[in-house]
Amino acid sequence: LDMAISESFRKMPLAAKLCCWLAGLQALTVIGLEVSILVRVLKYVENVFSSWSSDKGVAIYFMLLVIASLYGVFLVVGGVLNGDTIQIIGFCVFNLFTMSLAIFRYFQVRTWLNDEVVIGDLVYNMIQREMLASIVVMAGITAVFGVLTYFVFHSFGWEIYKRVGADMKIRRMYINYRLLVLLLKMDFFVFVGFAVSYIILILKSSDPEFGITIALVPLTLMVLSLAFWGLRRESVWAMWTVVVLLCASSAYFVFKCARMYDPKQEAKYATQKPMMTYYTVVSLVVVAGTLHQCATCLANFGYGLKDRIEITRGKRSDMEQIQDYYVNAAGDRRMNLDG
Repeated sequence: LDMAISESFRKMPLAAKLCCWLAGLQALTVIGLEVSILVRVLKYVENVFSSWSSDKGVAIYFMLLVIASLYGVFLVVGGVLNGDTIQIIGFCVFNLFTMSLAIFRYFQVRTWLNDEVVIGDLVYNMIQREMLASIVVMAGITAVFGVLTYFVFHSFGWEIYKRVGADMKIRRMYINYRLLVLLLKMDFFVFVGFAVSYIILILKSSDPEFGITIALVPLTLMVLSLAFWGLRRESVWAMWTVVVLLCASSAYFVFKCARMYDPKQEAKYATQKPMMTYYTVVSLVVVAGTLHQCATCLANFGYGLKDRIEITRGKRSDMEQIQDYYVNAAGDRRMNLDG
């Protein structure tokens, strides 16, 4: 398996290799900056991990940005290995979301430090450069990716043709298929990130919502696994189950957003309301996009996309042979005359 991946990487176009290296470079840089920030804060702030409250704000931002950086590498490498331009474009959007979290952190950490720590200004001045550097690195990498994606799109265009053929209807269905796969991967990060942030920043172990919010994490994993399985197998019942559960999650996020602005709950959300509101809105947008794509892919079931994909999906040992074929408009596999 490792040899097959290594061989696939060696044969990739230069733009695709650069995407992988840049995603890795960003992850290493951002993680290094975040570790530096956390170490400096821990040196002067003793209560970052001492209570189940908003005192853990810095630690949550650290966790989200570090995991997002690693998740970005997963998206890019997966997109490159699968010849999936949509997933690489998705990384650019995901990176913008991660950068927005870093911007929120830049402004919100100062408010938190001033509220909780006498030497807040001193600590903030010490970590200000690292926080700005994280934002600048992500903005720069995203801009470069925007350019590289253009070249990757042209490099992988032929791979898509070989995979699903020249039929434009099948190609549109395949694009919708890959877009839903990307959105499901986004859903996982957004849902789990929201649940963990809400548990640590807002809730206490005695709150009635505490157990429900914890259960959201494994439930999310099960729902998304069902969605991946149903999409690949073109299972109508599985996809309708996912649609219903996504509608329920939309209602959950609307409830959470309304609760944040309930006067009776004001004290609980005092310092975290802007960030949690933003995260909730992003979650709703991602869920809405996923629901739309689920409906689109459901409408495409039974029109031959599954068979086309299975024609070019083989065992690892068959992958080199598959590269020598493409699928014509009639659904037959034909020899590739290039190279």
